[in-house]
Amino acid sequence: MHQRRNGHGNGSCRDASAETSSTEEDTGKMKLEKKPRRGCYFSLAFSIGSMGLACSSLWQIPNTTDRITLQRGLFLTSLGFIYFVSLTDFCNKYLLETERGQRFRSKYRLMMSDVLEITNKIVSAIQASFSFLVGLIVCKSTCTKSFVYASHFLMEAYGWFGTAYFMYDIWSMYKVHTQKIADKLHLLRLTKAKAGQAELSNGHARTRSSNGGNNNGSTPGTPHEICDYDGACVQIPKDGRWDFLKYVLTHPVMMIHHVFIGTFGLLVVTYIRGGGHCIYSYMFMMEFSTPFVSLRSILSTMRLKESRIYIANGLLMLATFFVCRVCMWPYVMWRYSLAIEAASLWSAMCGLPRGCLVSIAILFLPQLYWFHLMVMGALKVFLPKKQRPPPNGALPATETDTPTALLNGKISAN
Repeated sequence: MHQRRNGHGNGSCRDASAETSSTEEDTGKMKLEKKPRRGCYFSLAFSIGSMGLACSSLWQIPNTTDRITLQRGLFLTSLGFIYFVSLTDFCNKYLLETERGQRFRSKYRLMMSDVLEITNKIVSAIQASFSFLVGLIVCKSTCTKSFVYASHFLMEAYGWFGTAYFMYDIWSMYKVHTQKIADKLHLLRLTKAKAGQAELSNGHARTRSSNGGNNNGSTPGTPHEICDYDGACVQIPKDGRWDFLKYVLTHPVMMIHHVFIGTFGLLVVTYIRGGGHCIYSYMFMMEFSTPFVSLRSILSTMRLKESRIYIANGLLMLATFFVCRVCMWPYVMWRYSLAIEAASLWSAMCGLPRGCLVSIAILFLPQLYWFHLMVMGALKVFLPKKQRPPPNGALPATETDTPTALLNGKISAN
């Protein structure tokens, strides 16, 4: 990130300065247009090529009930890593380096962490769409045959391919987290510098409040905190450094969810189990709500929380999340009790192995936690609290006093 300075002078000096700066900007834009576009296309080609190779490797499988070999599975996982990493690189380069991307960032005043956040959500929505599509195909193919024992090679194939996403996404979220800290520290330094200037010019300092928020509508308790994606406020370290291990330990729910889904949930269940793919197809279709969750985060990052599309998407997100993630498992268990002709749903669940019950709990309980956060966020939107007067008679922060205002007028992210 860099700070744009407005030069002050008079006469021809100012005109010459403006002319030189505009020429330099035009030259920079021309260089930017040539160089990064090749980088964008290169990353996009890798992404499309890896997906094409993965699809072509499945055309050779003659029967839907055939198994995916270990060699083919490892090949699909490696292609998955290439696909998701190159897709992320393409989105980042497009937003950071191309002319259209820069116009988009300038229009919505996006910092570097905002760009990484948007990219992360775009990739998440694309992965969720693939997962839902695979689940729908497998469900239509297997559930009419046998609810408990039918299998489909596409379920195992995406189990191998999709596990790469959950491992990649842990690192991607960590990069977003560290960049948020870096951007917040930069804004705090600018705020402190502006406060010093106010003291020199007016002889007194004004009380200022941070205008930060997060995707769930939370607000940091102090200026030295950031709000993470799960609604928790995280203290910013003094040196600005946040190592990967600390990030993993401070986000246990998300880490357990990603590691479990990426290893046991996809690979063990779909490959080692070898059957019951009708049941697991419903687990894949749970991702139908994810694009709405991602779009909500993107709109929030773009500061469009007051728009109609944000409210409409929020309602769709709540509805789809409730149906696909909260109601899905009770429905699947009810179908399972009918398939095995159990006396009741409870007796069917009691007959399951303990490991299976633990797995269901690991998958189901985080959904309830996230749905609770969504409901609380929706209540803040539809039932906003009345604005309280500032404490101790302090003057309210003006638009030009907040870090967001500094970002709007003085900072352009690189």
